[in-house]
Amino acid sequence: MASTYISQITEQINTVTERCGPVLLYGENIDTGSRIAGLARGLKVNPAGRIQNVGNCELTHAGVGLGIMLDGGNSVLFMKQLDFLLLGLDQLVNTFNFIRACGPTERLGSFTVYPIVCDQGYQGPQSSLNSPGDFASLANVNVYCLNGAADASCVIQDQFVSPGFRIVCTSQRLFGSPALEHPIEARSDDNAIFKYSSGDDVTIACFNFSLRAGLGVSEALRSCGLRSDVYHVNFVPGLNMSMLVESCTRTGKLVIVDDSKTVTKFGDSLVTELSERGLHTRVRSFTRRGSCDAAYGVGDDQFEIDFHAVIEFARLG
Repeated sequence: MASTYISQITEQINTVTERCGPVLLYGENIDTGSRIAGLARGLKVNPAGRIQNVGNCELTHAGVGLGIMLDGGNSVLFMKQLDFLLLGLDQLVNTFNFIRACGPTERLGSFTVYPIVCDQGYQGPQSSLNSPGDFASLANVNVYCLNGAADASCVIQDQFVSPGFRIVCTSQRLFGSPALEHPIEARSDDNAIFKYSSGDDVTIACFNFSLRAGLGVSEALRSCGLRSDVYHVNFVPGLNMSMLVESCTRTGKLVIVDDSKTVTKFGDSLVTELSERGLHTRVRSFTRRGSCDAAYGVGDDQFEIDFHAVIEFARLG
């Protein structure tokens, strides 16, 4: 049976938790019912690990994870939706700031928050927070959005149970979709940037869960004889943009694809970097900045790209 987006990710998690020693995996309904809407289905741990169902108190959950990390232990908080993480922000921002002000995070244990981003639509105002980048900004921590099988494998193997704190997000819209088995051509050491395709005509930078859309754009351009560099960029504060800058310098055209609803975009920092370097790169952005009031109700939540507009942009000299 072919792997789905979420089953492939779970398999990668199990390769880590089956050999990492003592680790606590915990969350509401993590081992009962729907297994957190399928997020935790099929989880395994080694004999020294534990899977623990906990009650409804996200502020406490975040505090427990930071406490275990401070004591040198390893834990992963599985969370039904990113919206619930708002209830733990005081811990993730203020408590974690205090912890890292007292010493380097390399000496700590590991704490990972592993939530679902409810981006499939028809969920209502308390189940549709699609703003992982805002958490990266507020807490000044790395936030990874798992898109393809290759980038998911790299992030989970390198980050899931490693010293310090991070957030690793999944897309509920993609849960039942076939795993994206597109190989990576290059990546940064910190898993902030993954390169999926090469070309000298256009640079495509994908953020959040837009890699499939970005690859679709690349295919549309290829049908017109245009080749693209395609990147997936995670929400990593202070990331080294040299890979992206080199690409934009070579192609002279940048297409930004970001299906999140953050008002302040990480892609904006790339445009600023290009401007400060005096590089005359043409930019076309396909993003959403927040939502209109009506969009916070129950309704369709689809991110769409005008492929004709992309092709016309790429063809211009």
